[in-house]
Amino acid sequence: MKKFKVTILALMGLALFSCQDAIDIVQGGELYPETAFQTVDDLQQGLVGVYGVVPGETEIGFNAVFTDEVRIGYANGGQGLIQGEYGFILNTNSGDASSIWFSYYRMLMFANRALVAAETIVPTGDDETAQYKDIIAQLHILRAWAHFKLLCYFSTDLTDDSALGVILGDHPIAVTGEYLPRVTNGEVFALINSDLDYVADLTSNADNADNKFISPDFVKAFRARMAAFRGDYNTVLTLTNELIADYPLTQRGTGTSPGGPATVTSANSNYMKLWADLDITNGSDEIIFKLDRVLGDAEVGGTFASVNATADGSPFYEMNTDLFNLLNVPGDVRFNAFVHPTSTNSPDLPNNGVYAIGKYTGSAGINLLNDLKIFRTSEMVFLKAEAQAASGDLAGVATTLQTINAARFRNNAPVIAVPATAQAAYAEILKQRRIELCFEGHRYLDLKRLGARAGVDIVRNPLDCAINGACTLSTSDYRFTMPIPSDELSANPTIRSQQNPGYSVTGN
Repeated sequence: MKKFKVTILALMGLALFSCQDAIDIVQGGELYPETAFQTVDDLQQGLVGVYGVVPGETEIGFNAVFTDEVRIGYANGGQGLIQGEYGFILNTNSGDASSIWFSYYRMLMFANRALVAAETIVPTGDDETAQYKDIIAQLHILRAWAHFKLLCYFSTDLTDDSALGVILGDHPIAVTGEYLPRVTNGEVFALINSDLDYVADLTSNADNADNKFISPDFVKAFRARMAAFRGDYNTVLTLTNELIADYPLTQRGTGTSPGGPATVTSANSNYMKLWADLDITNGSDEIIFKLDRVLGDAEVGGTFASVNATADGSPFYEMNTDLFNLLNVPGDVRFNAFVHPTSTNSPDLPNNGVYAIGKYTGSAGINLLNDLKIFRTSEMVFLKAEAQAASGDLAGVATTLQTINAARFRNNAPVIAVPATAQAAYAEILKQRRIELCFEGHRYLDLKRLGARAGVDIVRNPLDCAINGACTLSTSDYRFTMPIPSDELSANPTIRSQQNPGYSVTGN
């Protein structure tokens, strides 16, 4: 994939942009879509170029640092402290908000330019026509994904169609002076749903034989997550049941209890193989879709450490104390997968030791470089439990969540009791999501969406907030919606009056 990514970046000659004038400047030698794309094969390279700019690492870092997944590591050089993410500082000048906003609009720009170019290409023959339609479908679905992710972070309430959404990226913004406003959630979701309807034209990866590319099951998982964010739980139940049946949970491996080796030594250690990006030949890897990461791409593990994932690998961040304690249960294979075996744990040590994050140790001989798992069966299980909680099926919640424990514990899996109330059910779902989905970019959005229903806020262990005193943050706080970045506000006067609640237009 890498050679195609480089090729298309060179062809398009594009950089990060605010939604207005950064792409209005005509550069010498710039190639326009109609000249960069002249054949279906050119368009195929353009599609791979869009895949190459799908972001993810920044979100994983932000979700971990801003919430309760990490604590400051002994080798921290100001990460999370200088800009204040670890202290719950979030404003229009925050780098995370800017990166998420502009990276998804960059993705939209790439997708839209390819779609415009496609209008001038006439395929020949049945095979090329099928390939052409498949490319167009993937471009539309990737465009839908970018819009959805933007809504998750920058809209206050995805269940409210009248709430402000984001700038609609339905075409290349390439007209000088084209200042676009934010539109409503309803308008953005109308485009998302229209784009997802192109799923009917997906043929090249219809059986999801390669889960690094869009498939009908990607769209199904996408719709399931989106339905949960929208409060459409009937759709959630239908889609998650189908996906859970088709993608069985990866089963626990053989090995030691907490504190044991995290190396893959057995063909049965499938869960360990999943995080090492190794093939699972006997069982399911439960990954519905992941972002392929190769040499030269960002190293997701580099978010947490400088050298490697070991306790001696200069960790900027370590695992949050309470999260470590939740994982440190005999028989839970996730302890070995998420806590590096070189970690130390003793009340006689400062901060009880070093809790090195081992989820992204690296793959293919490259430290800290791993694929990003976007949709896994375990998330579908949690979404199903959420739908059951919404319908009052509290016994069903316990039964559904228990399937995760059964797959993750080598023996004596803890039994999840039937919650007494809906609030207790949501709290248990959040707890189990915190354990299973840690460092995958979910926690901030989980708390934003379910925190109030569960009565759960960010509450850090005193060991983890001694550095800056930031121990708690209510999930009703305005900072659970990101601000429109200052660079966008400066470039686009139309949007200045549409800043999210709690934030100014001057960088605070």
